[in-house]
Amino acid sequence: MSNLPVFQLLLQDNPSLFTTEGLSSLLQDCLSLRYPKRHKFIYPSLLNRQVYLELAGLRNGDAKDDEIINRIMTDPKGWCLDAPAEVHEGARFYDSMGKMFGPNFGTDLFLYHSIRDNIQDLQKNLGISGVSQRNISIRDRLFSYPTVEDQLLTLESDHIILQKAVPEIIQFFVSLVQMPPAYSLFLVNKDESNIHASISTVESYLPQTIRADIYAESTDWEPTNDNCWRGKSAYRLEPDKIRLYLHLGLEKNELIYFDAYHPDLERFPWLA
Repeated sequence: MSNLPVFQLLLQDNPSLFTTEGLSSLLQDCLSLRYPKRHKFIYPSLLNRQVYLELAGLRNGDAKDDEIINRIMTDPKGWCLDAPAEVHEGARFYDSMGKMFGPNFGTDLFLYHSIRDNIQDLQKNLGISGVSQRNISIRDRLFSYPTVEDQLLTLESDHIILQKAVPEIIQFFVSLVQMPPAYSLFLVNKDESNIHASISTVESYLPQTIRADIYAESTDWEPTNDNCWRGKSAYRLEPDKIRLYLHLGLEKNELIYFDAYHPDLERFPWLA
């Protein structure tokens, strides 16, 4: 598959196509085609619709292919009368997306899913990792850890990499919470309620955690006329909140998270 002409063309745009970063960037470019003026393309060849359709596995990208796609989208029930139930369900999904976001959105989403599936097959066949390094700076501390590329597959070897990094990620989060001024730590339950937590509670999840992520956020708040607050994302050296995501067990597929809040309550005006 990697020898197909369309991939040889994309290699001219980016010689690092067949890498984690290269495939991830390709899918990101595909997602950005709906608003091409707002995005700097690593693969400008995608702006040629024929190239895009070939990535989706549609013959030569001619007008007949467009006609077939449009017919499917305009008659999501009729085109698949003899198809299995899951095909009917998929057709209804794309039809609903088109009604929500515009007449072409369902078609674009259908094409993107086809491309993503093809890229993931290629990734698996070539053994290209679905994990990349994420570099962050929180509370003036630099840290780097492996994280998944959302649009790529996570290979078996990737799971090992992700799990090995968990102790160091948790240790980094704990150090951020404890350094002065110390942050208030909470476990967020399934009802989105905050439960006071200790460092030992965080560390107790280490044996069952297969993947961890850290994010920080700060917000500038302003009151609205209806006694509510409207927020706008902001940057602060000492963030308002630091969140630790813990993914538990492949079979359980459970996600929990801890939130650490800055001690200055003026940052959260609704608490005043």
